[in-house]
Amino acid sequence: MANSFSADFIDVWAKEQQRIFYKTNVARMIADMSFQSDLKMGDVLNRPYRSSNNIQIYTRGTAITIDDKTDTNEALTVNAQFATGFYVDDFDKIQSKYDLAANYGKDDGVYLSNQIDADILGEAANATSTVDDGTMGGTSGNGVTLTTSNVLGVIAAAKKKLAKQNMALENGLFGVISPEFEEVLVQYGAGRDTVGGDKVQDNGFFRNFYGFDLYRSNQLSNTALLALATTPTDGDTVVINGITFTFKTTLGSTAGNVLIGASADAARLNLTTLVNAPQTTTSEGVMLSVANQRALRNAVVAVNDATANTMAVTYKGVGALAVSETFTDTTDTWTVGKTIQQNLFGINNSPTLIVQKEPNIQVKEVPDKLGKNILNGVLYGYKTFADNAKMLVNVKLNASTF
Repeated sequence: MANSFSADFIDVWAKEQQRIFYKTNVARMIADMSFQSDLKMGDVLNRPYRSSNNIQIYTRGTAITIDDKTDTNEALTVNAQFATGFYVDDFDKIQSKYDLAANYGKDDGVYLSNQIDADILGEAANATSTVDDGTMGGTSGNGVTLTTSNVLGVIAAAKKKLAKQNMALENGLFGVISPEFEEVLVQYGAGRDTVGGDKVQDNGFFRNFYGFDLYRSNQLSNTALLALATTPTDGDTVVINGITFTFKTTLGSTAGNVLIGASADAARLNLTTLVNAPQTTTSEGVMLSVANQRALRNAVVAVNDATANTMAVTYKGVGALAVSETFTDTTDTWTVGKTIQQNLFGINNSPTLIVQKEPNIQVKEVPDKLGKNILNGVLYGYKTFADNAKMLVNVKLNASTF
């Protein structure tokens, strides 16, 4: 007869919940936040810029042509506002081993800060200068396929682009690069400590190279270009960073279904509409799951071009974008070389960022419940002014090679 002591065995609970691994935020390390104290109230920062000069050859005794000067205003509007919240019942608080409000509240604060980072790093699209495959002797407009043979040239090209804009490089340089970029840089042999190697290794900073303070980020902006000129076949799919959209002759009710419609133009427009509003079901598309809605909302913009038969996608904060498709017509595909990761290089204090309300937990009593709402929100504005744009370089890498 076998002994049975299982009734005596106890369950052991860890003292703390499992760790959450957050994306590192770098926006505050590179952005110009000097105007924040000037805009504690109000919602618009105005910054005019002057027109260019007309230097003339002067002939003695003849009149000089008098220039007309024009000031042009640019405005930053503080209108980016995001919030999140959850409810904790008093009874759950009593009986839970963990501090639910503190743990989930911390997560929410970090994710709100991540939104700021995604927006700031997305300003790479507004940089005056670009380093792409054409810069390195390849096809203009395509992303660079980064290798140990060209990585130094890419960084040098970024520095040259800034110098050509008459930038004072001694004011400090930064580069926000992806882990993929860093990997090639290390393989090149630049992983050893150099000048700046003794700086505090936080806020994403990991080293100085060729005068650039380099910050590692998983929140870079990406772009991709889908060519779709042929009417899709029922069941054809488009995948954007793991989220599947399925073309259907009859829409049905499955999340991510897209009505094909009468033509390729109709199908492409329907896809664009659902990508831009993933939380909304229409007669042309079925809303995504809640998790996929959250992944796309506030992060993705799709633009339909009926003339070029393309859909351009910009995805903020994704790090490295993965796209694919299963079109029956093989001429319809994501365009080679156009899936691009935008690494941001520049002069310190660009773009401009104003945060009027930092993420912080607010506890609100719920009148008809034994519990509290734990709320968090952020209010900010950002802009790449004309002078900021000259201080930035968009270094475009071919993300399809990662």
